[in-house]
Amino acid sequence: MLKTHLAFAALMAVSMPVLADEDHLHAGDIEVEVDAGQLVAHGAAQTQSGTGYAIFESDFGDFAGGPYRTDDPGYDSAAGTFAAGTIINYQALGSLWYWNGLNWGNSVVNGETVQLDGNFGETTVWTVGGVTGDGAGLVGQAGSDGKIHEHLDMSIEAPAGFLPTAGAYYVALQLVSEGYANSDPFLVVFNNGLGTEAYELAVGALAAPVPEPETYAMLLAGLGLIAFKLRRRHGA
Repeated sequence: MLKTHLAFAALMAVSMPVLADEDHLHAGDIEVEVDAGQLVAHGAAQTQSGTGYAIFESDFGDFAGGPYRTDDPGYDSAAGTFAAGTIINYQALGSLWYWNGLNWGNSVVNGETVQLDGNFGETTVWTVGGVTGDGAGLVGQAGSDGKIHEHLDMSIEAPAGFLPTAGAYYVALQLVSEGYANSDPFLVVFNNGLGTEAYELAVGALAAPVPEPETYAMLLAGLGLIAFKLRRRHGA
């Protein structure tokens, strides 16, 4: 019996560091990595059709930050990814996009904007016309262990007298740091008051490939050929 316990203890001692290493990144966070000298945003379950940009999900109704606010996803890296003191910044890109339940468009209902607060007091705002305020800001600085783990506040705003319209919204940004190539752009898609299925439909519409007109023509031609063969078979 003693030998069994000792063997189990030895197994746990070997296994624990591995488990700890696997669990150090928070699920849903943007995993900041380096590949061939370029910053990389990993951890997304889906990518945008046509661009390949990673899609990260967020929810303005997660309650932790209050109504219309969230600090997810965070930015997380493994220990040793960076030299101690390395500064990681974000660069805001593009403009604000809105899902109206049928399609994505570069327009909103009540003048909504999405705001990101950087870790050095920056205020970055996405509007349908582009980015205003600070176009870039601080994500965080690597500690002595060479990792970062930061969560930045984000919110959806509407003009006085209006509440932000329910729907899905997305913005684009990338990671930048001196000495590294910029990351590819990535998207953060926010849920503002939609049910799970409706929100996932919006995310899926970004990720799903849209058939070209030629594809539809080929599909219709194929269906016509199948129907013709079936008619001939029934007539034989």
